[in-house]
Amino acid sequence: MREPAIATVVVNARGRARIASGHPWVFRQDVLSGPPTDARTGGPALVAVLDEQRRSLASATWAILSPVALRVLQRRSDSAPLPELMTLVAERFAAALAWRQQLALDRDALRLVHGEADGLPGLFVDRYADAAVIQTTSVAMDAARPALASLLQKLLGVRVVVARDDGSARDFEGLPRVREIAAGEGATEVVYRLGENRLQADLLADSKTGGFLDQADNHAVVAALAPPGARCLDAFTYHGGFALALARRQGSVLAFDEDAQAVARAQANAARNQLSNLEVRQANAFDLLRTLEVDRQHFDVVVLDPPALAKRQAGDRAALRAYQEIILRGLRLSKPGGLAVACSCSGRVSRVQFDELVSAAAARSGRSIQILERRGAGRDHPELALVPETGHLKCWILRVL
Repeated sequence: MREPAIATVVVNARGRARIASGHPWVFRQDVLSGPPTDARTGGPALVAVLDEQRRSLASATWAILSPVALRVLQRRSDSAPLPELMTLVAERFAAALAWRQQLALDRDALRLVHGEADGLPGLFVDRYADAAVIQTTSVAMDAARPALASLLQKLLGVRVVVARDDGSARDFEGLPRVREIAAGEGATEVVYRLGENRLQADLLADSKTGGFLDQADNHAVVAALAPPGARCLDAFTYHGGFALALARRQGSVLAFDEDAQAVARAQANAARNQLSNLEVRQANAFDLLRTLEVDRQHFDVVVLDPPALAKRQAGDRAALRAYQEIILRGLRLSKPGGLAVACSCSGRVSRVQFDELVSAAAARSGRSIQILERRGAGRDHPELALVPETGHLKCWILRVL
């Protein structure tokens, strides 16, 4: 019996060089020819990628409308039959899970699959105690969502898998935004553990996948650096991740967020952990930071963790000014010898740009700073070398003189 024909995509020299460099994305303009359909319309999920001389380069997922036409799963130099997408997913998910288990993290909420960094471009999986969240950002992974959810429920033994396919990254793929229970049943509210603290989140309704797990390791590091009895400020607290960790140092913590639901959740988390030294207010961060400065308030630890202010365009001047303003206010509110933690979760702001923002804010504040650590996301969110898109988070820990 004749083997079925392998769907192929031919790329130009620039596409070939990009694959050879190890970057998993090939853009639309570098594709010379490919199938007329993709997994969204009954076409192939995986294709063989060839150069103009018909030499084999890689296997990749295929999207006919996305600016990112190809997402490479494996580089290859032969013409062997392509594996099934779910076969590759199962193998790589098992490897990603085994690595996370070795980390022995002091929490039961973590990222299990981090897209391209785990060799699964367009797929993200987070676990929260007895539940899991799946996010797909490519046509091929989106089409495979039912099979992916079933696989996760089987391998992880979770009671429910929630699909949070509602992020802006899907707009570039022409995919609809979706929130739904993808497998299992039961409540989507979960209580999960980060170190000593227990937090609640609704995986179907709250931001991101329910919580900001990329900061979990940083919560613990910052709390460990805070002196016992420290007076702390946590701006943009969301559900209270930094604030809860800092409150364990037996000082006082003032946390605030503009979102009323986030504030209610953070207040409930403080009560759940019996942390009466943590006050959570609803307030606009820019306004409250200015008010605290006018009132000559000072803190031993100031945490500045705003949402992604630069979302669409690198070099967004308004966003960069906003980041600098936030950091400036935080530095002025810091006691001499105190800590300031400046964060950006925007992938549109590079580490170099963030360094420049921190330095400019320090110059304007009239304060000198020591950079103690330049941190990113936790070890469960690994970055792929030469692929900056896999490392969005910046968390600079500063000592303010």
